[in-house]
Amino acid sequence: MSAAADALGILRLLAATVFPSMLGRALGRSEGDWMPLVLVTVAAATDYTDGMVARRAAIPSRHGALLDNLADIVFVLAVTGAGAAYGLVSWLAPGAIALAFVTYAVASARRSDTAWRPARSRVGHAAGIVNYGLAALVAAAACPLEGGIARTVRPAGFLVAAINLAAVLERLASRQPPRAPASPS
Repeated sequence: MSAAADALGILRLLAATVFPSMLGRALGRSEGDWMPLVLVTVAAATDYTDGMVARRAAIPSRHGALLDNLADIVFVLAVTGAGAAYGLVSWLAPGAIALAFVTYAVASARRSDTAWRPARSRVGHAAGIVNYGLAALVAAAACPLEGGIARTVRPAGFLVAAINLAAVLERLASRQPPRAPASPS
C-alpha cells in the first residue's frame, strides 16, 4: 500500500512536468482546452487520497511524507509559475508559495531527528488548500467556459500570496522566544 501512495505522489510530479506546456497550448487555442483543468483535478485527487492510502499501509514508506510534500510544492509551483509566465497571476503568488514552503521545510527539518516530521500550522494548512484553489483557477482560465474566470485569477493570486506570507509570518513568530513577564512597577 505504501507503494501505491508513493505512486500517487509520482503521478503529481509527472502532472507538474506537463502542465506548463498544456496551459500554453490551451491558451493559444481560440476555443481553449480542458486538459489543464483535468491535470489539476488529478493532482488534487491524488493529494487528497495519498495520505489515506499511506495510513492504511501495514509498513509505511520512510519517505512518503517527504514525497507528498515535494509533489505538492512542485505541482503548485509549476501551475502558478506557468500562470505567471502567461500573465494570469503576478509572480508574487509563486514567490510567496515558495517562501512559505521553504519556511515549512526548515521548521520540519528542525523537528525531525531521524524521520521527516511535518511542522504543521493552521495558516500553513489553509495556504496549501488555497494554493490548489489558485491552481484550479489558473487551469480554468484556459477552459472553453463562458464568464469571467480569467478576470478572477489575478486577484485570487494576490489573496493566495497574502495567505502564504501570513503562513511565513506565523512560522517566524513561533520561533520567537517567549516574552519575559513584565516587571511590577
